[in-house]
Amino acid sequence: MTLGTRRRHRPPPWMTLVLTACLILAAKPARGSISVPLTSPAQDAPGVLVSVDWLAEHLQDPSMVLLHVGMPTARSSGGFIPGARFLNYQEIVEVRDGLIVEAPPIDELIGPFEVAGVSDETLVVLYGSPAHLPARAYVTLDYLGHGARTAVLDGGLEAWRAADHPVEASPTRGPRGQFTPIVRDDVLVSAEWIEERLYGPGIALIDSRPEGEYTGRIPTRIGGRAGHIPGARHLYWEDLLVAPQNPVLRSLSDVQAQFQEAGADYGAIVVNYCYVGMRASYTYLIAKHLGYDTRLYDGSWNEWSKNDSLPAVTGS
Repeated sequence: MTLGTRRRHRPPPWMTLVLTACLILAAKPARGSISVPLTSPAQDAPGVLVSVDWLAEHLQDPSMVLLHVGMPTARSSGGFIPGARFLNYQEIVEVRDGLIVEAPPIDELIGPFEVAGVSDETLVVLYGSPAHLPARAYVTLDYLGHGARTAVLDGGLEAWRAADHPVEASPTRGPRGQFTPIVRDDVLVSAEWIEERLYGPGIALIDSRPEGEYTGRIPTRIGGRAGHIPGARHLYWEDLLVAPQNPVLRSLSDVQAQFQEAGADYGAIVVNYCYVGMRASYTYLIAKHLGYDTRLYDGSWNEWSKNDSLPAVTGS
């Protein structure tokens, strides 16, 4: 052997057999385990709101499901973004204990979204008119644990048409999805939850109704008392839009100022309510867009006003 060289030793045959056996055992799953194939990670939404330009660029994305959220009559409206499937709004809400627009039981919510093509890995983009309809669908998917993979088209079909993009006469049909919800307990709150925190510093109550309903000047439509929850501040949901006919969100600075004027502090939980939980779904959506820790009081004033044991105030 010359200086500076080193003889390479081969392992004995018995060691080769041991190493081979170890590799085989390591590759073989233990008894009772399930070998799960590798899949691509779920695609998160680019934000709570997406623009018309973003949607036009991603319209052919096979991992995305575009949902037109509307009342049953909207199915024959003749105006759909190409590739959009239809989600019947009435199938994701119910009447319960005299309260309308309540979230149905979990097992009843899964079906409509699966029929519309929603799966665990799906990126969902919602639109519809009025703007609080897709917002309510967003709240529901957020509640079901799919919020990080759900977005709403800012401006909806109106903005799509204003940008001269094509529309189709009917919605698209497609395969059923497979959706496994992971229910979150930090999306919907009850009257009891609010009452326990009513006079504390930890929440900012946002009343999304028109000013007259908030102050009590306009009587409650279906029984109950007039007024609002003590400590709630007024922020009418349509004031966040450029106009009802142009339902694009106003400038970020304008929207932030409206929430701050309504007492929304980033250190507090922003709790949104209206009369039945429809309009407040939009303020919930925008509060999420602004980065607030936010909730929806689903029973809203419809429930609170009928319970005489809960306090209510009138005036501004």
